[in-house]
Amino acid sequence: MPELPEVTTTVAGLNKVLPKLIIKDVWTDYYVKTKNRRPDTIKNEKYFEHFKKEIIGEKINEAERRGKNVLIHLSDNKTILIHMKMTGHLLYGKYKRVTGSHQPASRKKVQDKWTPAEKGPLQDPFNRFIHLVFTLSNGRHLAFSDMRKFAKVILFETSKRDGITDLSVLGPEPLQNFSFETLKKQLNKKPNSKIKTILMDQSVIAGIGNIYSDEVLWESSVNPERKTGSLSEEEIKKIWKGIKEILLKSIEMGGDSMSDYRNIYGERGNFQNAHKVYKRAKQKCLRKSCGGTIARKVIGGRSAHFCDIHQK
Repeated sequence: MPELPEVTTTVAGLNKVLPKLIIKDVWTDYYVKTKNRRPDTIKNEKYFEHFKKEIIGEKINEAERRGKNVLIHLSDNKTILIHMKMTGHLLYGKYKRVTGSHQPASRKKVQDKWTPAEKGPLQDPFNRFIHLVFTLSNGRHLAFSDMRKFAKVILFETSKRDGITDLSVLGPEPLQNFSFETLKKQLNKKPNSKIKTILMDQSVIAGIGNIYSDEVLWESSVNPERKTGSLSEEEIKKIWKGIKEILLKSIEMGGDSMSDYRNIYGERGNFQNAHKVYKRAKQKCLRKSCGGTIARKVIGGRSAHFCDIHQK
């Protein structure tokens, strides 16, 4: 799942190309392709028709990140919220629509598809799962690739953002006025929970997921199964420092593309080349003179990777 660095990279890219453009049209096949057609997202056909009517003709002002959410602010007090979930990523470029037709053998209609109109990174196979397309006033498109179709897309009144559950439940941002005291206060809210689980709890800290919780705890020499209430002040300081350093390093490297994340131009990030622990199970620990081996264990339903020696 795209985490804070990937969403930050996406939003930075969007803010270079989208402001002042007007949405001319929008297409989706989510309500055809998904089984869970919940009534409050574009996966519901009726909601999508309302969504489409509301945003066509609107000017894009800017994009913003909150937690793992992309917020695209439009004119007339409207905001599009996109949570990319497990496999989603936004792509910008020129696309062409291939209209579906009836197959003679089955008589079933083949759904329309969108493909890049120009050669380049957008043709990466991980970018081919297009389920949402915004047609823009400059003749280009903002497309959304989502292999597993888990993403969430909604529209809300910008002035009412404090009442939007997707945003109101989020904890503080770890790179914005995030002091050591703030972290300690947040961890103290759940002293009996495991630190790995707490770092991924979006109501405690917004934006950290599986990759960066593993990397932060490795850097901090803290075992992911430790209860937050058992952590010393020095250990919490190491975690606080690790959060900032590792998230900023990943942003600088364009995010993590070990899986299918790509930036808006369809290009891979590079943080996967800097992993110290994530997805390195059974490999030698990279800490100098440690001698440990990276172990993998399921904690709170998620895989945790950690050194069996120096993470205590």
